[in-house]
Amino acid sequence: MSALRIGQFTDSFPPVINGVSTFVSEHHAELLSRSQAAHVFTFGYARHVDRDANIWRSPGWPLGTSQFRMGWRLSAQARRVADTLDVLHAHEAIDIGHVAAFLVRLKRRPLIFTNHTRHDLYVLNYPRVLQPMLQRFVSQNIANFIRSSTLTTAPSHDSVRWLQSLAPDAADRIRVVRNGIRLDAFDRPPDRALRATLGIPEERTLFIYVGRVTPEKNLMAFAEALILAVNQGADAHWVVIGDGQSSAALEAKVAPIRSNVSLPGAIPHDQVQQYLTMADVFATTSFSEVNPVSVIEALACGKPYLGLHAAWWDEFADESNHEPAGILTKNDPYELAAAIQHLCADRCRLERMGARAKCLSRRFDIRTVTSQWQEIYREIVEDYH
Repeated sequence: MSALRIGQFTDSFPPVINGVSTFVSEHHAELLSRSQAAHVFTFGYARHVDRDANIWRSPGWPLGTSQFRMGWRLSAQARRVADTLDVLHAHEAIDIGHVAAFLVRLKRRPLIFTNHTRHDLYVLNYPRVLQPMLQRFVSQNIANFIRSSTLTTAPSHDSVRWLQSLAPDAADRIRVVRNGIRLDAFDRPPDRALRATLGIPEERTLFIYVGRVTPEKNLMAFAEALILAVNQGADAHWVVIGDGQSSAALEAKVAPIRSNVSLPGAIPHDQVQQYLTMADVFATTSFSEVNPVSVIEALACGKPYLGLHAAWWDEFADESNHEPAGILTKNDPYELAAAIQHLCADRCRLERMGARAKCLSRRFDIRTVTSQWQEIYREIVEDYH
């Protein structure tokens, strides 16, 4: 069976640090390891040294103060490669996604669209007067992209339901394909030396968050609960890996318990595993996730989770009769603080939940996920012709 020529089009790719970037790069590397003719197309960072082959970086310029780069068209070299593809896989519905959509119309190739973000929830963080206009733009743009794609996927059932509500006439062409990571990269012993470097006592229960420090991540909710828990005697410490527009506000919020909080800021992705292994619990109070790679990475490290009830957590549900791999609470600071106190007081339960977390991570093995994608690519190309 001949190798398919597969092109992934993404605005999120190293050195951009986020879950989409991690998944796309790992998926690309796995495709190459299977001798597939896989390619990635992105904008900007022409001087970045890529670890893998077949990555085509076209000229791009900064999008505001963000890490993202945007552009209008592919370079001549990238375009020559793109013209030979059997299937195009767009991970964005804007910018480079529209480049992919233009190419499939021109070359009559199948287009797969993967939606990684609940943009409708992100809009709620903008001024109220702008929200109706932004919601219309998001809904119309994504709905149009769904209708113009041969297949649309999302990494969670909750996100698929949202996409189906935007384009009910194309609902039968929308399906779930979860994210995946290279699990063995996170199978390491705890890094206790890093704890000492950060001045965190060995006996203290360490909660960690990895991701953007922005309003939609709802970190203030965890900060408020942590303050309550510490003031009530919990021996807890919080490490926040990442930065963003809420960094200053978060630092001000945790000032009353600053000795119980470490804010290293953003770190290279290859160092995330080192921080995760030293922690006891992965904590996130976000409502706007889809299938976050940061949670998958924490599970792979054997870390239980603590969060708020939200539909996206369904992807991490354990259908066995074993103890769950974490705790979810209502969006109430006192209930969340009580969960923090409980986890600090019950080290044995932490260990049991960590073992369950490790087991749950297996469903997100990049080898399994890429095998699913290979079947999808083959099926789409064969049906298209």
